Amino acid sequence: MALMFFITLLFNLFALLLILIRPKLFQTKLFRPMITNFKLSVIPLFILIGTLALQLFFAWLSSATSFAFLGILSSLILIVGLIVWLVFLPNAGYLVTELNLTHREIDKVEVPIWYDIVAVLSLAISGVLNTALNIVLLQFTFIIYFDPANFAAINTPTFWLLTWLVFPVLSFGIYLGRYIRFNTWDLFHPLQFVQKLVKHFREKEHRREAFVFTILLGVFLALFYALTFLNPLWEIIK
Repeated sequence: MALMFFITLLFNLFALLLILIRPKLFQTKLFRPMITNFKLSVIPLFILIGTLALQLFFAWLSSATSFAFLGILSSLILIVGLIVWLVFLPNAGYLVTELNLTHREIDKVEVPIWYDIVAVLSLAISGVLNTALNIVLLQFTFIIYFDPANFAAINTPTFWLLTWLVFPVLSFGIYLGRYIRFNTWDLFHPLQFVQKLVKHFREKEHRREAFVFTILLGVFLALFYALTFLNPLWEIIK
């Protein structure tokens, strides 16, 4: 498990490095939207880690002081934190959409295609790894919250059902960001959000496209999670 954390960190640093040195190597402009998407990709991890840290702190404070309201506050922090995390989660996997190489359209000089393939592929893999890591941290959050003394107790059908359901949900979120150009902040304008959503899905072609996109990307992300983090996690909770 520690090795996968380290590999995820290395991929993120390598992908970021390739983006930052590209302008220096080939005398072209920095593609800032890619940097923005990279930053957004790691935000869900910080939200989840922060939520878990706060929840554990107030849970400890509740047990140390015997103030019941602190235990309630601890649970509320967990619920609110998980909702915010889920809203931001599609940003982690959104990096796979950089594979269209649209950033090359603004270049005024010829950048070798091999360089951009390596750079964008590294960026996409870092996004997929970030997504898988988020799922693992979510699972550990549930383990710590429900029964930290007995990891095996969480190994239930409900636990795994909730785990696998996250993948189509976040894949649909990625679709909304890529094809309707929604971002997390649009949720602060719910009326406009719903109107734009309804208008888009009036088209039968769009509904079909969203369904296929959600299923295929969801399966891809789930398989990647299974290949990277599932076995180390299974060894812990079995």
